[in-house]
Amino acid sequence: MDNGVAVTLFRHGVTQANLEKRYLGWSDPPITTEAKQKLTDIADALPRFDLCVTSDLRRCRETAECLAPNIPTLERNAFRELHFGDWEMQTYETLCHVTAYREWIDHPFKMKPPGGERFAEMEARVAAGWTLLREQIDKEQHRETLLVTHGGVIRLLLSTFTREKKHFWEWHVAHQRGLRLFWNMADWKEGKQCTSLQEVPITESENG
Repeated sequence: MDNGVAVTLFRHGVTQANLEKRYLGWSDPPITTEAKQKLTDIADALPRFDLCVTSDLRRCRETAECLAPNIPTLERNAFRELHFGDWEMQTYETLCHVTAYREWIDHPFKMKPPGGERFAEMEARVAAGWTLLREQIDKEQHRETLLVTHGGVIRLLLSTFTREKKHFWEWHVAHQRGLRLFWNMADWKEGKQCTSLQEVPITESENG
């Protein structure tokens, strides 16, 4: 299985805002001290990466520093989470009486948070970011790439590049966990869905 390309999609370490169940899109809080320790502890159980790419938000950059401290990291804003606009850092409890919010909950792929972005807009920028990442992987002949990003981005990429028939929301993407997508070289070059999918680290048990 060595003759191929692997990309590990890793969700950033947990933040206090995550623990408080706030909408966290383009807001930029740090990960917790406990998260940094957990990430440092599992770093040796991950594949040996030769390329590290992250969202440009602090929680992803800090996660990458814990997981791959000796690899130069490239920041790409294309891999940011959905922008929740006026609802950033709010909770369900503070928004549930807002009509526009309830409409968005019912139709999240069609409606747009005020001051934020539509799902289709996030989808387009992630696709553009992925195209650039593919080009870099091919040009520099990388075989093990770490992409540290956000839950929504990972669900989108899994829905696009895996053969499992799951809806966007059916993907469970825990903080401080990754999913390694592997392509044999023929499938990678043809832009097909990944050949195999594996949770990483294998030995770590985490509820997220």
